[in-house]
Amino acid sequence: MCSTTLWFIVLLPQVWKNFRRKSVRGLSVLWATSNFTASLINLFFVFIYAKIPLYGQISSVYCPILEFALLVQFWIYGKYRKILKIIYAAVCGVTWAVVIAVELIFEVENFIEYVAIVLWCIETFPQVLLNMKLQTTSGQATGSVVIAMLGKTTDFFANNILVMPIQYVIMCYFSSSVAYVNGFQVAWYYGNEDHPKIPDQTGSNASNNQTMERNVSGSELTSSYSINNDFPSALSASQTKLTTNTPDGLNSAKIIFVVRWLSMAIISCLLLMCVIGFTLNVESFLGLLGPTTIGLVLLMAHVYFTYFKRSHYALS
Repeated sequence: MCSTTLWFIVLLPQVWKNFRRKSVRGLSVLWATSNFTASLINLFFVFIYAKIPLYGQISSVYCPILEFALLVQFWIYGKYRKILKIIYAAVCGVTWAVVIAVELIFEVENFIEYVAIVLWCIETFPQVLLNMKLQTTSGQATGSVVIAMLGKTTDFFANNILVMPIQYVIMCYFSSSVAYVNGFQVAWYYGNEDHPKIPDQTGSNASNNQTMERNVSGSELTSSYSINNDFPSALSASQTKLTTNTPDGLNSAKIIFVVRWLSMAIISCLLLMCVIGFTLNVESFLGLLGPTTIGLVLLMAHVYFTYFKRSHYALS
């Protein structure tokens, strides 16, 4: 019941933040699409194959509605070319139609179940990788990330208290672990904003730089700048955080420092709990392949964004 309640409200802070700032900058459309697709599959799975309590049925209907609202915000606020929006929407629409048709026509209970499980396992990876690229989580609503971690924690405890099929054990581990990694990022990148770095240039390019600078207002970018432009899109914490020598400023800095590291310590403990619980659940040290896989993905992404991208910008 706690888990279901949390999943009812998890996206509300994010939807409200997008509406308030009229932007989905810093959010991964792949994350939102995977989330909705998995929930759409689950909706038909629940009413065709599964026998679950009424509150679970209500949740299976409500969640995809809210997740689709988030996708609509990408259509309205996303700074993408119209043709790209149309193509992406068309591909998604065809995919969803095929999924629904397959579920209604064929007896594919196990296949559909595993498709949803895979999507839920990997859904947060695109957002985590985007955060690493931008070196900020300013696009995400902190409330949604915190609620997601709480929801994953309740799922984890339920998964370890109950006897669950192995596919649900795997799903719970990966979805929970990546949610905790996302929460760790929120603490680590706190205060970073995703302003674009504008290279120092002279001559004829100076006017172009001035134009770009005028298009940057506060933490919001106008439609002339896309998050996918080939500019490094994050400043270091030392460039984005205001410092002050006043006593109030120093006290605030100390509080932020303590909260940041306390949060990361707690989340690290939750991640360790996941690793131990997963290994015990599969009753084998093969369970350590789970955290190894996540670690390798994050390490490769870090190397790519840190070295290969930097080399690209240097050469260009």
